[in-house]
Amino acid sequence: MSIRLRLTIWYSAVLLLGLAAFGAGMWFVLSHRMMGVIEANLAERVGGLRTVIELEGTAKASHLRQELWEFTREVPEGALMQVRDARGRELLATTGLPLLPAASDSVALGYRTTLWEGHAYRILSRRIQAGDTTFDVVAAASLDGTEAILAEFRKFLFLMIPLVLATASLGGDWISRRALSPVDEITRTAQSISVRSLSMRLPVPPTGDELQRMSETWNAVLERLEATVNRIRQFTADASHELRTPIALIRATADLALQRKRSTEDYQKALANIRDEAERMTELVESLLALARSDANGLVLPRAAVDVNGIVRDVISSNLALAESQGVVLSTDLAEFLPPVIGNAAALRRLLLSLVDNAIKYTPANGHVAVRTSTTANEVLLTVEDTGSGIEPEALPHIFERFYRADTTRSFGSGAGLGLSIAQAIAEAHGSIITVESSAAVGSRFHLSLRAD
Repeated sequence: MSIRLRLTIWYSAVLLLGLAAFGAGMWFVLSHRMMGVIEANLAERVGGLRTVIELEGTAKASHLRQELWEFTREVPEGALMQVRDARGRELLATTGLPLLPAASDSVALGYRTTLWEGHAYRILSRRIQAGDTTFDVVAAASLDGTEAILAEFRKFLFLMIPLVLATASLGGDWISRRALSPVDEITRTAQSISVRSLSMRLPVPPTGDELQRMSETWNAVLERLEATVNRIRQFTADASHELRTPIALIRATADLALQRKRSTEDYQKALANIRDEAERMTELVESLLALARSDANGLVLPRAAVDVNGIVRDVISSNLALAESQGVVLSTDLAEFLPPVIGNAAALRRLLLSLVDNAIKYTPANGHVAVRTSTTANEVLLTVEDTGSGIEPEALPHIFERFYRADTTRSFGSGAGLGLSIAQAIAEAHGSIITVESSAAVGSRFHLSLRAD
């Protein structure tokens, strides 16, 4: 069943229970109220008989009978009253209605209901003492009028409750349809969204309720999904482009070498070129695999206590020859007492190697690249600073994107543009991120903080 149908059924069921409870309550109140009015009238008539008996009870029976008859003619339903004395003589009797038991029977005092010839009567019996004489007094009232009113009220309830229930159910179905119509619209739009149409967004009803929040949430999910798919598409296109170049060079070099017989030196030169391109392609594929694993499950790296100063010294030693060949001064400023950090030594070495390699590439001759370490209360800070050309402000937010190249002057040299992306993935695997400060023609400063052991 649809939500609309379930809501309508539940609404109708609850409404039916409410109407049934309301009808039963009204029936109870009305019947008891009407019976209370009848009993109050009976008590008033018995009180009048008590007054007459107390005033005339010691007189002769004929005189008392006359006074009682005169009283009954002055009150409504006066014919429905009886009075007997202690010897069972009827001083006031209702013709044709045996409201009093026989004189030998005990009199049931109080209120009761009795049937006579198919009609119901409400009766009040009292015993009144006047001097030395006891009188049994009975007053009755017909319940025909009360039962007729209750019967009409019952017919009214049996007619109106189904009518109100049917009307309310139709209204509830209409309200549910209107309330859930945005869901149908959202569903139709969601069904039309595919990988090729991720730019579509769900309609957002301006209602300020759960539907609006759900639409906004799913639109945010679609936006993130679109960004991820676009990133994958761009990544695939860039990777294909990067792989096509070395493959084309390898094939062209091999074809050229096979066109005619060449000297051993020429063949060695061709094979060396093929080897260099193969190494470049291998490095690119390994970088792509590392990023793919990072995207799939995050980099899962074994952790241990790592000496950051030792990693810095190792990386500086490996890059001294490259720095000297480009006329760049490479120096360190290491904290004397640096606590170990919890991390992966090989991954952190690769991270620092990428930062230092980029700094050397983008620093002109006679420039300076410095690697510094410091510590705070529970962190080890690593900084790589250069005096290179700096990064343009519009390029700064994108330098960690894969294959990103701001312009030809700020390219990644012979690399594939994945070094900083991998470095950032390694930093995130260690619960940190790399931040950058840069000014054009002044230089750049990369920061990384690691949790100390």
